[in-house]
Amino acid sequence: MKTTVAISLTLFILTGLCAGQGLFPQGPVNGAEGGTVMFITNLSPPAQPFIRISWSVGGANIIISSSDDSIGPGYGDRITLNKTTGSLELRNLTLADSGEYRVAITTATAETINGSTELVVYENISDANITGPSNHLFANVSSANLTCEAAGNITAIQWMKEGQPLSAGGNIFFSEENRKLSISPVKRHDSGEYVCKLTNPASSATASYRMIVIYGPDSNTILGQHIAEVESFTLIYCSVQSVPPATFTWRFNGQQTGVHEAGYIIKSVSYNNSGDYRCDAKNDLTGTVVSMGHSLSVKDKTPPPLSPEGAAGIAVAVMLVVVAVALGLYFSITHHRNKKGTNEEKDTDALSRSSQTEDMSMSSPDKGREGHKLTTQIQDRTHDRKQPQPGTSHTIATSHAPGTKASAGEHEYECIGNKKTGAPTLPLRGKLPTRQTNTDTRAADLNYISSVGSGLHPSSFTP
Repeated sequence: MKTTVAISLTLFILTGLCAGQGLFPQGPVNGAEGGTVMFITNLSPPAQPFIRISWSVGGANIIISSSDDSIGPGYGDRITLNKTTGSLELRNLTLADSGEYRVAITTATAETINGSTELVVYENISDANITGPSNHLFANVSSANLTCEAAGNITAIQWMKEGQPLSAGGNIFFSEENRKLSISPVKRHDSGEYVCKLTNPASSATASYRMIVIYGPDSNTILGQHIAEVESFTLIYCSVQSVPPATFTWRFNGQQTGVHEAGYIIKSVSYNNSGDYRCDAKNDLTGTVVSMGHSLSVKDKTPPPLSPEGAAGIAVAVMLVVVAVALGLYFSITHHRNKKGTNEEKDTDALSRSSQTEDMSMSSPDKGREGHKLTTQIQDRTHDRKQPQPGTSHTIATSHAPGTKASAGEHEYECIGNKKTGAPTLPLRGKLPTRQTNTDTRAADLNYISSVGSGLHPSSFTP
């Protein structure tokens, strides 16, 4: 039963293949001159090898494969036969290889499978080129015609601009089976690279052409700051649209500057750069010139903004200065007070020692007589002065005129009376020899006066 089903299925398949139905894909096989093609059957390898396979073209034998292979002339090194499927490879194609190819396959059961397909060999496309205008193209004035040419079998031509397909419309026209592209009139946006692609089923080629449309200068503007700080960098830029690029001339306050670039650069601004700048842009092919003006004022440098870190640093520094000043004032005042107290204490001690010395000198009879003699002499020289009352104390005081200072190296003293004896005396005035006037020497001066009271001649004093 299984054997009957298998035989019936095989007969059904072979019945269709005998008529050549479905043995090859639909359509012709395309090949390029010098290339390779494959005639591929839809057969799967059988359980038992085919008995015979034969290929032919136009009635001429290509190969007959059975127990031995018989290869037709001109195909010995150009073909390879797959004996399990009947497929054939053909190499080094020539234009003469075009035609109808037939195959006949005899199975192990002596059934015959026939099939056919067509081969078209195309000449390779080569030497593709685009010819275009040789003169300048001016926007809104000129027209352009581009023609695409190549060698070989050409079945289709496609035009592209900047990689995008072109289609007819507006100022674009196609003719001569797309071999010719016309643009009339040309616009500035028509500038760019044009490509034509030529194809056939087996090969392709491309050619390109760059179109330049001349226009401008226009869309002009001048860029740059109107106020610049001293020593800053400044750029004034003259912006225009122009093909070919415009040439520039710069004037400052009406005078030529020698700058011929689009940008006028001032590396370090000075006050002399204040004024009016004018840029002239010219298209050397169109002859069009446009002019633009720009004013520039120069100001002093603006201090840089203080950063938070800087502000914090300054605040800390100010606080430290304030604290330092306060501490300095505090210690200065304290030192002054301590020094003043020390000086007063020294003065008091000096006066005390002077008084004690005088008391001792007056208690001696000899010294007393000498003191009385000194007093008498002084009274004689100062008889016009009023005598003090007995019992007044004998003290020594420094005498200065109000609001004045003693001359350097001199002190003026007055002897008023004798505290011990109570003897009336006239005031004794005099000037000490040259000495330092600081506080530390007062005690020495007072001791000196004490010695005067006990034995110094009155001529040492100036009345």
